[in-house]
Amino acid sequence: MNSILLALERHASERPRDTAIIDVDGTEHSWMRLRERVAQVRSFVDASSALDARIGVSLLSGSDFWIALLGVAAAGRVPCLLPCPIPGLLAERVAPELRCAFTLDAITIKDAAHTPIGAASARTSRGVILLSSGTTGHSRFVLRSSDGIDAIASTLIEEELAVANDIVASFLPMTHAYGFEHAFLAPLLAGSCVRVLGAFSLDRAADALAKGATSFPLVPITADALVGIALPNSTLRSVVVAGSALNPLVRERFERAFRMKLIDLYGATELGTIWIDRGQGGRLVRGVELTLLDGERTASTSLNTSSTRGEIAVRSAGMLVGIIEADGTCTPHSTHDFFRTGDIGERTADGEFRITGRLRLVFDVGGLKVNPLEVERALETHPAIRRALVKPIAIDSTLQRVGADIELHDSVTAPSLGELRMFLAALLPPHALPRCTTVVRELPVSSSGKLLRNTEPTVWKPVVSRPAHLADRTEREHYTRSLFDRTARGYDNASGVAFLRSGRWYRRRMLMQGGLTTGCAHLDVGSGTGLCAAIAQVIVGPQGRVVALDPSSEMLKMATKRGVRETVVARAENLPFPNATFDFVSMSYMLRHIDDLSLGFAEARRVLRPGGRLMIFEVTQPESTAPRYAFDVAMSWIVPSIGIIASGRVSTFSMMRYWADTIRAASRPERILEALEHSGFTGTRHTRELGVFSYYRGSAPLV
Repeated sequence: MNSILLALERHASERPRDTAIIDVDGTEHSWMRLRERVAQVRSFVDASSALDARIGVSLLSGSDFWIALLGVAAAGRVPCLLPCPIPGLLAERVAPELRCAFTLDAITIKDAAHTPIGAASARTSRGVILLSSGTTGHSRFVLRSSDGIDAIASTLIEEELAVANDIVASFLPMTHAYGFEHAFLAPLLAGSCVRVLGAFSLDRAADALAKGATSFPLVPITADALVGIALPNSTLRSVVVAGSALNPLVRERFERAFRMKLIDLYGATELGTIWIDRGQGGRLVRGVELTLLDGERTASTSLNTSSTRGEIAVRSAGMLVGIIEADGTCTPHSTHDFFRTGDIGERTADGEFRITGRLRLVFDVGGLKVNPLEVERALETHPAIRRALVKPIAIDSTLQRVGADIELHDSVTAPSLGELRMFLAALLPPHALPRCTTVVRELPVSSSGKLLRNTEPTVWKPVVSRPAHLADRTEREHYTRSLFDRTARGYDNASGVAFLRSGRWYRRRMLMQGGLTTGCAHLDVGSGTGLCAAIAQVIVGPQGRVVALDPSSEMLKMATKRGVRETVVARAENLPFPNATFDFVSMSYMLRHIDDLSLGFAEARRVLRPGGRLMIFEVTQPESTAPRYAFDVAMSWIVPSIGIIASGRVSTFSMMRYWADTIRAASRPERILEALEHSGFTGTRHTRELGVFSYYRGSAPLV
């Protein structure tokens, strides 16, 4: 941190009026103004605490965070980086573990702004305390030394991840190690300008690109989203991803769109940056040593170069110097010892590294860490819950959400998902709140009473097998989105042939029978060209609301032309709506596009109001052998051929063959009903008409 403080002085002297940081609201702060405010905080801290004090820093990412952290470090105290706001469970630990003299938050930082600047003291930084998510246990506070932090910052500059006059566009929370290093340390040392963007959105990303952003630190899912707004004349120089595993297909799409290398970074809160992968494999950065541990062997002071696979253990110039214990004391960590990361990796013959798995409990959600033990502890404070088992649920190869199995106390009513999330909101950060809960009669435990964590959770697949080239979710989504975008204009004519022109009257009749009526709020998931949404719009009338949702923007353009007033580009497993928003949710011939039915159904249950209904339209193979054979022939060859004529598009053939293949491999109706019940729906039932048209229904619980 001493190099960082010296860099601030240098920039303020050499380029006082240049912009150092731009806040979310657009306010610009020059290097000179930044130095003045840091001096005020330094004086405020000097007047308010003893020299050996720890000072909490709980501020939103932006100039105030920079100023508070630098002011505390300049005063020779130890800044403790805390989330803003501080979740309830973590707040209970702050006082006994950190024993901060006070915390610089939105109120105290304003008080510091009125402090007269006193004489500068010749004090040096004593390091920074960061919150680590933990590896195989609870999260913990770790102390990183001032010299170690400077080493990490200089390494990032050596790797050209930050250069002078960069414009760094950052969505990263600066209290997390990744944001701390890439949106604070390295840019400040290099003399870059940081544009703070707040929560991720494509509009903000596009605006930052248009305003000349040269560097983007991201997580894989946001890098993938950025592909859709790639600008041919972009000023981008460097894009880094970290926080979760990078799917090679995401790298391929990004590099094709932006014509630049995507930099994949692997690191840890306790260690800083470990390796950087520019597409050929991970290469260790300067000052890092790595060994691979087999089985239960412990890391020693000697570097093992023989193993090619095992748990990754690291020692580095920037690693932690101590762990803060429950009583506030700091247990030193020897810089001679390797730190076990809990990740499994392998070394190639060329000396490159990659992650192949993990030992740890912690998992990633949108680049942020979730510790299941802490979510389980929060769940078990609910009066209805005896025990909980938290696990990641994969939405696709780049995104996970939090799921939980819960065991109730005897003779109590299960809380609804919405009620449970409201209860947990004061205890956990938003990304750690469960998106899917399942009530089980009894959680699996060992003979000693320890929860048994299933590393291969049950997946409720809508399609029992897929072609090899469509086995990966990300690749399949890319394929189907492209397929439906190309066929959007002729889709209605082609599907009309496939469904014998029965789509309109059949949907209308089933929606009416399901209870859709005037004034209802209806979400149509997988809406395509909006046929079902348009019918529902007529039924609910001007007093109601209908939303057509689909991952294909071209399909939704056709829905708009049809007269559907509200359209949203999104996926079934990640519905962008608050809890209890709709009275009805329909899913129109789209189950084949979901990887795990229970997750898609759980999202539908989440956005439904108590008592609301889910309606699913699907096509199912006939039961009898002869009709099933005739159906397969018709759907595989006759219908696609007629579909080309009806739509006027050759691409229709591929689309309708995809229908046929997925209908043939679809899960049986009883399995879909099981998934509905597993996701918490009541009153589930399945009916079939004309031997092939399936209709499923379920209700969200009343309580």
